[in-house]
Amino acid sequence: MDKITVSTPTQSGETCRLLGDWQVSPVPLDYAVSTGALPAEGWLTIPEGAHLQPVLYPERPYWGDHLRAINNQAWLYRRDFAVPEGIPYRRARLRFDGVDYFAEVWLNGQPIGQHEGHFAPFAFDVTDALRPGDNDLLVRVTSPWDKPNPHGSYPIDHVIRGLVKGLYEHAEGVIPPDVNPIGIWRPVFLMLDAGISLDYVRIRTSLDGTVHVGLTMTNATGAAWRGAVTLDASADNHDGAGASAEQSLNLPAGTHEVDCTFTIPEPRLWWPWDHGDANLYRLTASLRDDTGTVFDQQETSFGIRTVRLERTPQRFTYFINDRPVAIRGSSYMPGLYLSQFDREALARDVALARDANLNLMRVHVHVSPPELYDLCDRAGMLIFQDFELNWVQDTSPEFAARAITLQREMINLLYNHPSVITWACHNEPTMVFVRRQNLERRPDPALYADALRQDPTRPVFICSGQMADDWQRSGDDHSYYGAIWSKRYTDVRRRRPRLNTEFGFEAPAALETLRQHPDAWERLNHLDGVIEELWNYQAELTQFHIEHFRRLRAETCAGYVHFWLNDLAPQVGCGVLDVERRPKGGYAALQRASQPVLPVLEHDGRRPIALWVLNDTPMVYPDARLSWHVYDAAGQVLLKVTQVLDVGANGAQRVGTCIWPLPPAQCVRIELALRDADGKLVSENVYHHPFQPSPRPQGYPWKFDPYLGCKTFDRPGAPSLADHNINRLFKLVPVQMRENIAEWALRQRLPVWLLSAVSRVAEWVMP
Repeated sequence: MDKITVSTPTQSGETCRLLGDWQVSPVPLDYAVSTGALPAEGWLTIPEGAHLQPVLYPERPYWGDHLRAINNQAWLYRRDFAVPEGIPYRRARLRFDGVDYFAEVWLNGQPIGQHEGHFAPFAFDVTDALRPGDNDLLVRVTSPWDKPNPHGSYPIDHVIRGLVKGLYEHAEGVIPPDVNPIGIWRPVFLMLDAGISLDYVRIRTSLDGTVHVGLTMTNATGAAWRGAVTLDASADNHDGAGASAEQSLNLPAGTHEVDCTFTIPEPRLWWPWDHGDANLYRLTASLRDDTGTVFDQQETSFGIRTVRLERTPQRFTYFINDRPVAIRGSSYMPGLYLSQFDREALARDVALARDANLNLMRVHVHVSPPELYDLCDRAGMLIFQDFELNWVQDTSPEFAARAITLQREMINLLYNHPSVITWACHNEPTMVFVRRQNLERRPDPALYADALRQDPTRPVFICSGQMADDWQRSGDDHSYYGAIWSKRYTDVRRRRPRLNTEFGFEAPAALETLRQHPDAWERLNHLDGVIEELWNYQAELTQFHIEHFRRLRAETCAGYVHFWLNDLAPQVGCGVLDVERRPKGGYAALQRASQPVLPVLEHDGRRPIALWVLNDTPMVYPDARLSWHVYDAAGQVLLKVTQVLDVGANGAQRVGTCIWPLPPAQCVRIELALRDADGKLVSENVYHHPFQPSPRPQGYPWKFDPYLGCKTFDRPGAPSLADHNINRLFKLVPVQMRENIAEWALRQRLPVWLLSAVSRVAEWVMP
């Protein structure tokens, strides 16, 4: 019999965590627990809180048919537990903190309930099924593969994605083609109470210290309950004042919404780290009866802050606490299997983002473990939160209803975190030009409208990527010049986005990392000797893009979100950190170009154009000194200049035009430094061969390994991605021409009316 541990006690009940291993057994996907006998043997023992793939195949968790086969089956989880003695209760519930993906639950042979989704906690009332002493818990878990789409192209729409789950099978160097995480990956709890519960606490704040608290309460006793809710707010990580409030309650049976308001005197505002302190408060909400007995209690932290996005046809600007804040971000997923990331591992990643001078992490097409959001709250790290939809999804009304349910669960789960400043409902639903049904029909319009109703305090994006014209509902841009769009990264100067939320370049993991994984090394060993060259290209592209977007703050741009922070597998990917968090060349470039205060040389890859000082902080630097040194190949100084200027707060400042009496080819290294009036170094920058930019590497982006699901650069014999699952007529075109046409199409910005018309025709011809 597994042990059970008691935690979070109240005077009228207990919350008890079920400890110990699970027994698991695979069964056919169509196996029905209600009619079938449980397997008599062959049960495996797996630890609590783990996905199946890394437990069953710890040496090969990234690629292969052995992984794919896991999801072609259903998995039965079972365990026994004993109810602790001596705890009086009126209601019993089972709470699951995370099951990936579909869950059906039985207790003592009785069906209890079902749930969909990997990230959201859910609970079932088990009062009638629970018995004194020993209890048998059984859970059927599935995370099935999508059916192949005969009309699609790999990897965008070779399947129509039917799970509301972003973290499975993307390929393209993100999530390998055989990975679809499955399992009970978070703890399970038995909750025993008196039938009165506080289910949700939602906090909205104003800058004057007013705190609006929305409470959802349930009375499951069958009779009216009289009592009060008390709210106690206290300083969490600072020494500011707190406040408290109390409201009488008369709750009939059922679920009820109650609103309370109180004011914290002299409030300490929550700021992103580059603008101030991430001040937090802790709210304790308690339900008490007339005798003072506590029936339920919830604790949550919150910050006093506001966020809005100024959206116009000309420009975007984020405002935190009514102050403009420039976004410097990178997209992020911790790893393929979220169960492998505890608070310590997530804290390491937040620290790596902070060390790279980023003030935002885009939690890309998934909801991360809850510890990440608390860490970002405390680090003053902003979050751009994606929902779980990516590329081409199911368009049915049934899928839309499922997606809305899970998006509501996401917003409820994360609502109180001050770090979360934006919701995005879908990533790149129009990556295939002829498929716009998600965006124009289902589920995106309904998701967008529902998110606005549920949370009017944050900006909402109906989707992310290639939506510059729809600036009212979206308006951000993805650009991959010098990567999958064009041969020169300097082409990004054509783009003047209001907000750029993806750009980057795939580069291989460190040699040491690749050699640790035979599957990857066998297919990527041709990169031995050229990894540093590829890293240098990633660094050049990263620096050029970031500086371009940051200069545009003066005209149009709210900031940038680089793609992305770390790889999820030991192969070729866009991460500037590999899966082991070994830095590639791009990490130092991201770190340098993202400094809050930065002197910048504007150039087009051929000649110098202007000097800039970028300042994303509220500080001013009067009588600052900007100096620049130009060196030749021998390290000799060709030019040395210092200029005195006043650097204003929170803006992009063009210092002057560059007119240098030097041939660009001689300018091998350029160093810039900014010092304050006392001579203290504020920031420095450097350029290597800026007027001789590296060419895009050979074989990229089309040479591809289908087994790894990533680019291979110029590997001999590697197939072209343009050959995967495309129209037969198009295959009559020579492959190199197909590749050029695809790159041309990706960088076009065609009118929405034309795209919609083409999509409707394509839907009729090719459903």
